[in-house]
Amino acid sequence: MIVVDNVSKRFGGRRPVQALAGVSLEVQAGEVFGLIGPNGSGKTTLMSCLLGFLKPDSGHVRVAGLPPDALEVRRRTGYLPERVGYAPELTGEQFLLLHARLAGLTPSEAREKVTSLATQLGLPTETLRRKLRTYSRGMRQRVGMVQALLSEPTFLFLDEPASGMDPEGVILVRQLILAAKARGATVILNSHQLAEIERVCDRVAFVKAGKVVRVETLRGLQLVPYLVRTNPACVGQALAVLDGLGLRPEARGDGEVVAYVDQSRVGDLAPALVAAEVPVLALYPAGPQLEKLFLEGK
Repeated sequence: MIVVDNVSKRFGGRRPVQALAGVSLEVQAGEVFGLIGPNGSGKTTLMSCLLGFLKPDSGHVRVAGLPPDALEVRRRTGYLPERVGYAPELTGEQFLLLHARLAGLTPSEAREKVTSLATQLGLPTETLRRKLRTYSRGMRQRVGMVQALLSEPTFLFLDEPASGMDPEGVILVRQLILAAKARGATVILNSHQLAEIERVCDRVAFVKAGKVVRVETLRGLQLVPYLVRTNPACVGQALAVLDGLGLRPEARGDGEVVAYVDQSRVGDLAPALVAAEVPVLALYPAGPQLEKLFLEGK
């Protein structure tokens, strides 16, 4: 659905910056595709090229076979930028109704859609009637998320959508991303919130120094790190048992071993260790897999 072919982008000046260097990737229809990487790695520049805001110096981007700035693509695109800037004297309701009308909804459709999405994102009527200049960052992000979803876009681009939100807002954004996927939308998500990336993305690209250094499938692997605590003297034996199960174990010292295991096989760990006479003092999830992959990518 989205094809990025050998895209490079450089910003000039006395000290030119190579923001993107030969980036190639493909995003399938209906998947949630994540972009992660260190600050300054080129993720936002890549997002801007995908949206047609920036023209690559070389290579090309195609969305459903068309340039990203084609009107047909724009009509089917929803976008939430990382830094939102709204007319401060408009109320939240005025802003959203305006964008609903720009998206082609009738006045009655616009009001119905705005009300529905605002309710899903925890924006009560009294909040929508306040001027946008009074909103916190988290509230502005919620309004931006509503705006991005008004036309039920085929292509949804989200740049740090839950930035500044409280835990409830993060959960609501997650639910709306999954709802968009369920209706067939293709979602590009740029975020530093690795736990949320792991919860919603099918695949994720690691961007570093303007290059895609790695693409990982998350939904297909479903690997979760589990920590096994045993006697320090038994670590070698535990590693051998877990390696025999194909779980890529790693020793962490002090009698701790981490194994990456599909959720459906978690129940195999303790019996296999006990059968090999390895004491199992503790067994529990060790944290998100994506954190380890992110650190490896750096």
